[in-house]
Amino acid sequence: MARKFAELITIAPGHHDQRPNVLLVDLDVEAGGLTSRLSQAMRQPFSSFRTAHDVFRERNASAVQAISVTAAVSLASGNPQHRGHLYLMPASQHDDKKLFGVMAEVERDELYGLLQNMIQNLVSQYGISCVVVDCAPSANPYTAAAATLADFPLFIGRNEVLSYEGIRWIPERFREMYPSFQPNAQRVIINMVAVSALYEARAKQHAVFDYIPLSSDVIHETEGLPGTGRLQMLLFEKYIVDIIAKVFIGKNHLIPNPPEVLGKEWMIALDKLTQAERAPRARRLKLLGYLLWPGIVLSLLGIGAVAYSHWIQEIPEGFIRAALVVAAFGIMIIATGWYAEVSRRRLLDTARRLINDGPEGVFRRLKAAASDRQELEFMKRIADTITDQNAIPDQYPA
Repeated sequence: MARKFAELITIAPGHHDQRPNVLLVDLDVEAGGLTSRLSQAMRQPFSSFRTAHDVFRERNASAVQAISVTAAVSLASGNPQHRGHLYLMPASQHDDKKLFGVMAEVERDELYGLLQNMIQNLVSQYGISCVVVDCAPSANPYTAAAATLADFPLFIGRNEVLSYEGIRWIPERFREMYPSFQPNAQRVIINMVAVSALYEARAKQHAVFDYIPLSSDVIHETEGLPGTGRLQMLLFEKYIVDIIAKVFIGKNHLIPNPPEVLGKEWMIALDKLTQAERAPRARRLKLLGYLLWPGIVLSLLGIGAVAYSHWIQEIPEGFIRAALVVAAFGIMIIATGWYAEVSRRRLLDTARRLINDGPEGVFRRLKAAASDRQELEFMKRIADTITDQNAIPDQYPA
């Protein structure tokens, strides 16, 4: 969650065409999960860098350095070249000793000051616009200091009894260490919600700020969509962006725009759909639609011949059968032409709605029913067949 928050903010508009640089601080010194994962993504050890644990152990927040992990940014929509840098302050080394001892030894006001000075030094050094601090899932002194220092403390939990109990008692633990901590500033976000009815009942009791559904329950593999995992991650990222927008009110420079979140591939598809009538399928349907009028003519001729045969007794029986065949064939042609024209209009109307709704419309359909997502995939394939279209400026690597 912390990593996705940080990664997505790097594609926000920023100021003066300068995308935001974001600092990730890993304060989970016991596990260092964020540090470990980014180290694996960068395929290099961070053993030569000072860590947050070193800062607290040495009681010295000067001469701190962050690690550029911009190359490890991984978004479902692709990675635009025009994005801010992502930096990491690692938590600790795997072989560090006295992790809990240092945590217990540092006096709380000194701990708060060290954390504040460390962040301020890194912000100044790397031109940071936003700091995301990842804490351990416990009410330890580091987490309490970070929650008190944060402008927007986020409590991330799951739709479980333990998480909802923590909403009540964890802020009180923070206040025991730092009376200035304001529980009302805390935003509660419940992640991986699978049973919405159970969530809604609990959310009313515990003033939950927002939630993120389990994306694999929203977009199921049985739908047969290509790149299901990528679509699930895209949806997950959109929910995070929506939370960022709710939290960062008045800070639009830190809120990613929907086109950036959706990505170049879909933006090109929406752009191409403005010329949906040029798609090969739309052209074929248009040609088939022209069969409507010949079908009407043949049907009228056949029906007219049959009616005429009732007045002329000498008409051979073969003529009547031929007339019936012509009438039936005409009706078949009418049905074909009518179906083709209705299908073409439906295709063009769907394309028009997608264009008018824009990126947010695509996300709404991703969140909706399987039929909506199937329609999206169908329109994406239609867009891929449209050629001779002016390309969107290349903001993404190949």
